This record gives sequence, C-alpha cells and structure tokens, in this order.
Amino acid sequence: MSETNSFPSQHPWDRNFFLLMISFAWLALLSGFINDAFLLSAAGRFHFPWVVHLHALVYWGWVVLFTAQLLYIRKNQFQLHKKLGMAGVAMAVMVVIMGIATALITEHVKFGTQYSDPAFVSVMLGDMLVFTGLAASGLYFRKNPSAHKRLMLLSTLILTDAGFGRGLSVWLASLMGKPYWEYSNFFDGFWPFVVRQLSCPFTLILFVGIYDLITRRRLHPAYVLGVLWALSIDVTAGYLYFNDNWLKIATKLIGH
Repeated sequence: MSETNSFPSQHPWDRNFFLLMISFAWLALLSGFINDAFLLSAAGRFHFPWVVHLHALVYWGWVVLFTAQLLYIRKNQFQLHKKLGMAGVAMAVMVVIMGIATALITEHVKFGTQYSDPAFVSVMLGDMLVFTGLAASGLYFRKNPSAHKRLMLLSTLILTDAGFGRGLSVWLASLMGKPYWEYSNFFDGFWPFVVRQLSCPFTLILFVGIYDLITRRRLHPAYVLGVLWALSIDVTAGYLYFNDNWLKIATKLIGH
C-alpha cells in the first residue's frame, strides 16, 4: 500500500483533527472509568484481581504513548516519534497479552457468581484481535504516513469501547429496553448488542471517514479495510456470544 497522488498525505486541518480525535478518546475513557469506579465503590465492589491493575497500567500506557506520538508530530520532532515507535511495538504486544489474560482471569474469578458471563470472553478476545490487526498493520505501514496514522488511530479508537461501555453506551443501551445478554439468540439481541458494544466507538471511527471525505473527497483504502476488519470481528464476537457451543468453549477457556 503505497502513497499515491489520489490521496494527499497531508492537509492543513490534520494536525488539529487527529488531536481532537484522541481528545474524544480520552474523554470517553476517563468519563467511563471514573463513573464505573464511583459505582463500584458505592456498591463495595471496588476490588480486582492483580491482573486487572496490570492491564490498566498497560492500557493507559498505550493511550499516553499514542498521545505523545501525536504531539511529537505536531512539533515536527520526527526522530523522537520514530524512536518512541519502537516502544510502541512492545506496548502493543503487552496490550494484547494483558487483554487476553484479563479476559480469562476475571471471568475465571467471577464464575458461579451473579456477575459471571463466560460468553463475554468472545467480545473481549474480539477486541484484542481487532486491535492486533489494526496496530500491526499500522506499524507495518509506518513508511506510508496516511495509512500509518489512520490505522494507528483506529487501533486506539477501538479501545474506547471499554470507556463507553462504562458510561455513554450504558445509557444508550437502556433506551433499547432490556440488555442484549437477556436475549436468547443473536438475531433478537443484535441491535441491543450493537448499541451497547459498538455504536459509540464506531461513531468516532465514522468521524475519521467523514473527515477524509470532506478534506480528500475519498476514503483511504487503509481506513476502509480497517473498518471492515473491525466490524467483521466484532459482529462475529457478538454472534458467538449467543452461541451455546461457544459458551461451552469459553467456560473451558476460563478453567471451568
């Protein structure tokens, strides 16, 4: 995937747009996790396995790193951006490792309680698969600025579902009636699932496409493929969530 004259690599608005998008991500994450911490504290449930704390450290480390990379580009500090990119590779690997470990361990600990939901492992592992594909592609196309920055932005925006899922998405899903996990099959629970799990992060992702249509009059191929990758994995994860065979597999994956 090489740069072409059909898709300009730079636009005067890019500097502010990409900073605005990561600002939205920070807002979604902070508001969601602060709200969740307040609710859990009030309910006396603000205690987690050790893996959750390590996962949070790595997760927020990725967001801080991505923000720093944007700021380095804004200041034309390209050498620092490249050097920090090596740390980005290691951090991306850690995000995936800790994301998978957290998914399995937390569901193992909750198993048999009222909060147990082994099938949800499909959603958490799906998030890690989406992130892996987007981040790996972004790093691979690091010499293609327009593809690189869109893929890396998408990989970060897809992680905002963790924040939205503890804040805005909860409210939006309440408008749909009963939550998706109370439905017995994928087709009945599809739209409640989409609203709760996908609507908010994919709205941010949609903004990226709209921005490119306004400034370039076209979508970047990397953006299109990235969105198709994310949607296909997330919808598949939703289908698996309602699948009885997957529930059996997930239960074994978490050690029960």
